[in-house]
Amino acid sequence: MEVEIEHVQLEFIKEIENNISAMKVGGNTLCFALKVGLLFLIDLEKPSEVFKFQIPLMMASNNAEKLLAMWMHPNGKKLFIKTNFAKYYLCDVELIKQQKEEQGKVNGRSNGIYTMKKFLKKNYDVRCVTWIDENTFLCGTTDGNILHVNTVTKDGKPKVDAEVSSVYQLSSSIDGIFLGKESCCIIASGNKIMYWKKLDLSRNAVAELPTETEEFEHLHKDVGKKFDSHNQTFAWITQTGIVFGDVTRSAKVLGNAKVVLSVELPDSKHNIRDLILTDFHIIILRGWTVTVISQLNNDVVYEESIWSQNGERMLGLAADYHADPSTFWCFTSSNIYEIILHKEAQAVWKLLCEQGEYNAALALKGLSKWEREMIYYHKGCNLLDNKGDRIEAAKSLGLSSSSTVSSIALRLMDTDDSVASLQVFLIQKLNNADATNRVQKILLSSWIVWNYMKQLNDVDEKINAERNAEELKHWTEEKENVIGQFRDFLKHHLDCLDKETVYQIIAEQNRKKELLFFANLIDDYEYVLSYWIRQENWYEALRVLLNMQDPESVYKYASVLLVNSPEATIHTWMRIEGIQPVELISSLLTYFTNFQKQAELGDTNSENFALKYLLWYIEEHNYDASILYNSALYMIITQCRTDQDDETNELKTIQFLDKYRKQYDNDFILRLSVRYRKIKVSIYLYTQMSLFEDAVTLALENGMIDSAKLVLKDKNLEDNFKLRRALWLQISKSMLYKEENANDIKHTIKAIITESNNTLEIRDLLPMFDTFTTVANLKDELIRSLEKHGKSMSQISDQIRHSLQMKKEIAKDIELFRERYTLLKPGSFCASCKQVLQTRKFIVFPCGHAFHTDCLIKAILDSKDYNLKSKIENFQRRLSKDRNSVSAQELESIISTKCVLCSDINISNIDGPVYIDQKIAEKWNV
Repeated sequence: MEVEIEHVQLEFIKEIENNISAMKVGGNTLCFALKVGLLFLIDLEKPSEVFKFQIPLMMASNNAEKLLAMWMHPNGKKLFIKTNFAKYYLCDVELIKQQKEEQGKVNGRSNGIYTMKKFLKKNYDVRCVTWIDENTFLCGTTDGNILHVNTVTKDGKPKVDAEVSSVYQLSSSIDGIFLGKESCCIIASGNKIMYWKKLDLSRNAVAELPTETEEFEHLHKDVGKKFDSHNQTFAWITQTGIVFGDVTRSAKVLGNAKVVLSVELPDSKHNIRDLILTDFHIIILRGWTVTVISQLNNDVVYEESIWSQNGERMLGLAADYHADPSTFWCFTSSNIYEIILHKEAQAVWKLLCEQGEYNAALALKGLSKWEREMIYYHKGCNLLDNKGDRIEAAKSLGLSSSSTVSSIALRLMDTDDSVASLQVFLIQKLNNADATNRVQKILLSSWIVWNYMKQLNDVDEKINAERNAEELKHWTEEKENVIGQFRDFLKHHLDCLDKETVYQIIAEQNRKKELLFFANLIDDYEYVLSYWIRQENWYEALRVLLNMQDPESVYKYASVLLVNSPEATIHTWMRIEGIQPVELISSLLTYFTNFQKQAELGDTNSENFALKYLLWYIEEHNYDASILYNSALYMIITQCRTDQDDETNELKTIQFLDKYRKQYDNDFILRLSVRYRKIKVSIYLYTQMSLFEDAVTLALENGMIDSAKLVLKDKNLEDNFKLRRALWLQISKSMLYKEENANDIKHTIKAIITESNNTLEIRDLLPMFDTFTTVANLKDELIRSLEKHGKSMSQISDQIRHSLQMKKEIAKDIELFRERYTLLKPGSFCASCKQVLQTRKFIVFPCGHAFHTDCLIKAILDSKDYNLKSKIENFQRRLSKDRNSVSAQELESIISTKCVLCSDINISNIDGPVYIDQKIAEKWNV
């Protein structure tokens, strides 16, 4: 440990020279007082800002009042002051600062400075002060009285005169009062130091006898402060030496207290004037010498004398335990010094380890990583050597890298039941392993997994061998505990685990549940899925498949899932995105084959879920692969049905074919329909393929005359009269020779002619009648045919006459156009340039607009009529090459095609920009 004493520069305060009477530090605020009652407050975070105020002391010429002592609350907000006239003052620092900022000066009683009148009346001589809280404190007097002081009312408002009550009385002067946790108390007085395990000093406690009392020879000369406390430690100066202890260390606080004997200290002609406690040292002041003593082994770790000026006196020590870290000070009548302890923790950790105080050593601040690891190592080794808590030892050793993993592991494995402690050690080492050392982390994590497997195997053996119900319950709970620990380890250390190694370790131990948990944890759905499929748990398998949302896994297990759980499988597929149904065709057909076999065995109630999925996908997605439609049609056409269902099935098939034209293979579906005797489907496909003769022939061969008639209603036959006539002749022959029509030839002939929409006439049907057909059956249709022929001839005659008349009118119009002309008025102007028209060559359009030839050409070239523009540009290019290759009539014929104002040339200009003449626009301003 390094100690440095640094002088505080206060030369800018002129009044300080040989005038300091007291100093305290609290709440990172340094306060020192001059004899004349002037107090200076320095915020140590802003040392350049100094705040000062005056205590109203009596300034008589012969015997002036002087400030003797001062006590500060640890937070630096309250001051308790004593003068040589036995007068006491309480200062509210924050209120004083506020009043001074508002009024510019501090005076009067309501300014935060309160006179303690009751102390003056009783003539108390306060020797020590212990603060209970910011508003209450205890005072120890020279006559052995302990006073309880309350400075606020019940409402929390400051009292003008504090309430003072005596709560304990001793025969000797009070050196110090210490209040610890849980109301424990220590009082040092005369040659006695007393300890109460519980003492309430907020009320009269005279009857409370101390728990412990120890006597020491008191100092023959009372020269300064003799008692100090910090946290739960205390120190007291006696003639024998310095008695110090800790109220939390043992049951006997005073009996186990330590003593730094006076003879152990370096020689000095001065008695100890003051002392303060640090976390692990005692700082004492003898004369001008500052000495630092270790509380752990009583060694003097530092001693140095402070240089003094003539007439300067050393006054005492002060400490600010409220600061972090704590600060320590000493002061003289003219100067203030800071005592800085560097690396106090590094100086004591070894001593704490030697004394077995490992937790105290670990609580030290400022330790390096190596030092902390050494403490953990010593702690762990000590626990192992002394047969202590092996789990705690394993934790400590796991936090240290002072020894190799293998050597520590061997020490932890020296007992039969060693897996638990070894496991704790390995997990701790894994948590502290360098993140970049991937190999070490994999080795440790794999070892830990193997240990867990061993623990589970051991517990299982005990469960299998146990017959006692209570013990069996205990081991079952132990197993659940190990499983919980194992799963927690996997959850929190996934980044350290090697997937294949962990799989191998768990699989070799035949731990299926643990294996499944690990696979789920690392999202190895492929393994989980295969596991549930091997277990034939289709529900879990489909649930995993849904979570995976992986089309490749869908394809891989499609057949087995569809065959064993078809309905749930297709509903799962419907909820997975990205599936390409083409990849499922093989599985769907496999399922369909199995479905057909079941139907052949009599199971006609089952539903074809493969077809259901295909129809759903086709309906919901715009998919253009013909194999999908072919497969659906294959299932529709080939699945077993009853005769009644077959007709409905054919109708649905035709509807499907009509809805998804060009999506399927016509030839393939046609072959299927022919093979499986789906006549209507075949007729429909023949029609779609424009094989009308085959469609009609197939229909007539199966006695389906109505279906044959429907074929002839196809739009593609509307323009093919010859084929339509031939097909109607074929249908007519079947209708005439049909047995049920044999007795009603007249009605049949009429129906044929009507339904054929007059494609056939009676003359077309005459060759089909046999020798037994009478003229009476044909008379009506023959008369109707002749009448129709007569009307047709009359219409043709009228059309000829109308054509001749139109010819004459056209010839007359031609003659009139040859004589057509336009009169131009004098002064007519060009519609483009607005200049007189007759000044150069011009063209007049029938609409009345006239243009100079060059203006017209320019207007066409500026327009968006790209056809005329290209013709003019082509003419100009040919003119530039050879003037003899063009003629003026050609140019006139091009530019006179249409007027640029009345035609689409002008309409196309609507998309062009509009140019506004600003002079004209300004005329419209109102």
